[in-house]
Amino acid sequence: MTGLAALAVAQTQTAYAGLQDSDVWIGLPDQLSGFLLDEATGDLWMTGTCLKPLARANQLGSVWMSHTVELVSVGRGMATLDQRFELDLEQGEITVTSNGRGGAQSFSANIDRDCDQGGVCADLIATQEACQG
Repeated sequence: MTGLAALAVAQTQTAYAGLQDSDVWIGLPDQLSGFLLDEATGDLWMTGTCLKPLARANQLGSVWMSHTVELVSVGRGMATLDQRFELDLEQGEITVTSNGRGGAQSFSANIDRDCDQGGVCADLIATQEACQG
């Protein structure tokens, strides 16, 4: 049990490392689901019911792109989840491409740069808990 507890703590610390340096939140109109981005490093986190670190994003113009491949639990088995996220800060759009799931899907997004105090970005930095597992 000690090994699992240490792993859980390590994952939680990884999820929060650098989070307070986020510059912008790109999110869906529900004001919870979206992405926190540190534009200086490309560090990226998915927000929602919990905080999930993603692969570092690369910038091309106003678009930040992250390609995350991970093993996820599906029922009693495991499956590979291969997703590409494109966050367009100029157009206010999120595009998600999941390999094997019918191509790209785009969504209008809200952009919030008030990550220091009072904005949705600041609230998410202060309140999101790391995803477990």
